[in-house]
Amino acid sequence: MNIFDGVIISYVNQFSRHSRIFDRALALIADNHLLKGGILVTVVWWLWFREEETKDSHKREYIIATFIGCTAGMALARLLALTLPFRLRPLHEAGLNFLLPYGTSPTILDGWSSFPSDHAVLFFALSTGLLFVSRTTGVIALAYTTIFIALPRIYLGLHYPTDILAGAAIGVLISLLCNVLLAKTARLHAIASWSYTKPQFFYPLFFLFTYQIADLFSSSRALLGDGFSLIGALFS
Repeated sequence: MNIFDGVIISYVNQFSRHSRIFDRALALIADNHLLKGGILVTVVWWLWFREEETKDSHKREYIIATFIGCTAGMALARLLALTLPFRLRPLHEAGLNFLLPYGTSPTILDGWSSFPSDHAVLFFALSTGLLFVSRTTGVIALAYTTIFIALPRIYLGLHYPTDILAGAAIGVLISLLCNVLLAKTARLHAIASWSYTKPQFFYPLFFLFTYQIADLFSSSRALLGDGFSLIGALFS
């Protein structure tokens, strides 16, 4: 652990267990997918139908490009977590003498590497993409991601500050690249046009994908893991 992480974690942890209501409220926010991805996905749907689409606006293409960035970012985050040296979460690091806040299980995320934060990757990528659709909404989404998604994870000992910063940097960079390089391409325009020409096919798929974002791709990852286990069992 570096000095930067140590100083911040030690400072934040001194407020732990001062208020049972405060600690449990942060634990609820950190654990509840509806209060994290659900809120931001609702904003995406609102922008999708609220913003008037014109020939030169490409607003729906920006949203689709952002979704591509979210998917790529999450894939990269999982790859890094699995290939980089394992990093214990702050609440599992014995040398920290971390005082566990009320409402947080001492075994939560045990066995999962801390670096980088996939929460930060996903939701900073999503919030950054919203800047291309609506500057004001994007700024609000970034503030919401910082205050209600990123900071509680530091307070609860689920991540070090550098886990969050690295995840945020990955998410922002990938989202910017996808929106700059892909949003105005003919292929994304064709995909966005399906929302007008083939809504009966487009919106069920759109719903399933936004559901996965709200769920942090947990269902997809579990399905892939179980699928590989099943394939392995068939050939063992």
